[in-house]
Amino acid sequence: MANPMAHAEEIKKLAEEVQNPVSDLVRIGFTNGTSFGGGANNHLFNLFNLEASTTRRFGDWALLNRLTIPIPYLPANAIEDKTGSLTGLGDIVYTGFLARDESKRLFKLIGGVGPTFIFNTATDDRLGLGKWSVGPTLAIVSIPDPWVVGALARNLWSFAGDNHRPKVNAFLVQPFLNYNFSNGWYLTSTPVITANWEAEDKRNRWTIPIGGGFGKVMFRGEKRPINIRLQGFYYLEKPDRAPDWTLQLQFQILFPDKPDTAK
Repeated sequence: MANPMAHAEEIKKLAEEVQNPVSDLVRIGFTNGTSFGGGANNHLFNLFNLEASTTRRFGDWALLNRLTIPIPYLPANAIEDKTGSLTGLGDIVYTGFLARDESKRLFKLIGGVGPTFIFNTATDDRLGLGKWSVGPTLAIVSIPDPWVVGALARNLWSFAGDNHRPKVNAFLVQPFLNYNFSNGWYLTSTPVITANWEAEDKRNRWTIPIGGGFGKVMFRGEKRPINIRLQGFYYLEKPDRAPDWTLQLQFQILFPDKPDTAK
């Protein structure tokens, strides 16, 4: 018979790995964000992100690959020169973190650093930036049980693309705060704060959300464990006509390392 306490500890450890952006946990899934109150007439916008994370180890080091494939949706009445709604492929984002084994952490901190690329892959000009962009990304994490806290930050600059589109010089920082319970449930807050340094009007430079939610990591019999997370954010600061608030749902299938059962 399985040990309930050992099973609970396994779930909790897996939840901590999910919440750590530089863990070597392999996962695939999606995040869907529905935004309300945007545009001139309080439109509803949607962004569906397909997401995958893989790992390649090199001794004490690992290359953590993060891929995001966005599928945005724009409503018909938010598009000036189009009679119907618009959806399609957005600009694909790739981040490659280089991180050391967690047992090698310094001052109880885990870190990762690497480049982020934004590829000019949008199927319509209104669904992407029209630019190829690149920049450094840094993540710092601490796991003082039962918390997982830290931040991810990056700045991207465009280097190629449509000369008629605005240049990209964009900053992003994502602080995260998670509190884990023993049964796989957790409380979470992962707001994404951004700044567009190219904005002509400084009042349209920052996007600052506040909010959070909850999630659960669970096992479904012999099937792969999954992670489900729901969050809501209200924007304290935002560009003109940007949405007022967002509801975000995440679903992930997890591929943890199998424990060594050798005696």
